[in-house]
Amino acid sequence: MNYTGNIEELAKRAEELSREIYETREYVKQLKERKNTLFDELNKLKVEKNKLLEEIRKVKNDIRAVREERRKLIDEYKKISEERKEEVLQAKLLKELLSNKNAELQALSKENRIPISVLKKKIEEIEWTLQTNVLPQEKENELIRKLKAYNQLLNRALTARERKEEVLELRATYISTRAKINDLTAKLKKLRETINEKTNRVNMLKEKLNEIVSKYTNIKTDIENKRKELEKCNNEITVSISKLNSLREQYQKTLEEIEKAKTLSAISEKRSRIAKDIEQRGRKRITLDELKIMYGSPEELEEN
Repeated sequence: MNYTGNIEELAKRAEELSREIYETREYVKQLKERKNTLFDELNKLKVEKNKLLEEIRKVKNDIRAVREERRKLIDEYKKISEERKEEVLQAKLLKELLSNKNAELQALSKENRIPISVLKKKIEEIEWTLQTNVLPQEKENELIRKLKAYNQLLNRALTARERKEEVLELRATYISTRAKINDLTAKLKKLRETINEKTNRVNMLKEKLNEIVSKYTNIKTDIENKRKELEKCNNEITVSISKLNSLREQYQKTLEEIEKAKTLSAISEKRSRIAKDIEQRGRKRITLDELKIMYGSPEELEEN
């Protein structure tokens, strides 16, 4: 049997296994490095995900708070708007009443241009004359007619003065009402501006929320992809380590086969030498050691 060729084949196989073991070991090393990298990346993504989740909660709370502020402002706006409507109606009624009082006052003023003090003095003089003098009937009747006329004028003058006071009071009330309307109008304008600001703020927060949610969704996808890649990497490591162990067993077995083949080759050479020596010398008897070599099993010879 050609043991030399078999040993060479086994040595070649051992070299191939050794190279494959090295390559597989390096591949496992690379996989473990990739696993550590993926693990670090996954942890960073989880931290970023939790950070974004907190931001989402915060922005949602901000939106709710601003919306509540806006709702209160709208309620206040409605209340002031109703109050302004009532004041506008009151101003309209006051204006109409003031117009009527002014017309009445102008009519009274046209009828009597004599001052009240003059009228009172004239009345006092006539009354004094009637009380202290004995007058002819005709003269007395004339003075009584004048007294009646002056009293009528005085009543109208007093009425005109009352109307004037009423007009002044109404005008003051009207001016106060208009001032209040202007004040309420200014408040409504400011409230509208503030409500618009709150509305814009809500819209900005919603846009910000959409951006954060988009980032959060992308990171969740990245985390899922990293987990799948990590799982694949772990599976690959398991398979590669199993392969590495199998290769090592094959390598060890091949080395043992090489040693066995070398032993058999050595035994074969010894047997050939003994046989050749016996043939050359013409010996018919062989020694005990030669007998063991010629007919002993490889295991027995290895033990010896």
